[in-house]
Amino acid sequence: MRPDLRRIGSFAGSFIFFLFFAGALPLLSAEVGTNDPLYQREEKIKAFRTKRNHFFKDDPRSPLKEDARKGFKGLIYYPIDLKYVITGFIETYSTTPKPIYVNLPTNRGKDRKYVKYGRFRFELDGKKYVLHLYRPLGEEEVFLPFKDKTSGRETYPHGRYLFIETLSDGRVLIDFNRAYNPFCEYNEKFTCPFAPPENWLDTEIRAGEKRFQR
Repeated sequence: MRPDLRRIGSFAGSFIFFLFFAGALPLLSAEVGTNDPLYQREEKIKAFRTKRNHFFKDDPRSPLKEDARKGFKGLIYYPIDLKYVITGFIETYSTTPKPIYVNLPTNRGKDRKYVKYGRFRFELDGKKYVLHLYRPLGEEEVFLPFKDKTSGRETYPHGRYLFIETLSDGRVLIDFNRAYNPFCEYNEKFTCPFAPPENWLDTEIRAGEKRFQR
């Protein structure tokens, strides 16, 4: 069963931008608009990183503390690698007779309950992997956290978050070059859910955002 892409697309645009940079969970986004997953991909990744740096430096909603903002010179990323641009379909889980629930740990030590929305199967370097997607109770946005073998060494120890972009032919696109840290990496006042063990990838994802350098 595939998700209703018309419903997903209704979350695109400025509303997604606000929720993301305000620290809310990432939504399914219909921003690609072409069946070619690599169409202007490097340009889009660079634009994403530039906007994110401007937000962290200048926006009053920035998660950075005041002293960190004063000396902020930009977030640190892996070099862009298009092998980490992956397309496929989301296999949604049935909600009848009732949804599948899962508790995700947070940096506050208290679990947060989610609905298990679906899964995304993909291949990377010849090996098969699965990532599960979650939805907060009573909400429509879909949340995709993951952890990999760079976690705790080069990237945030408890994992990073991913956007999901919809293509016009019904597929979705996941770009690990846009993987980003939860806000609690920059400021402990935020509450951040962590990637559960079922989303721990047994490989290095050398793409996206690295640890914040204070």
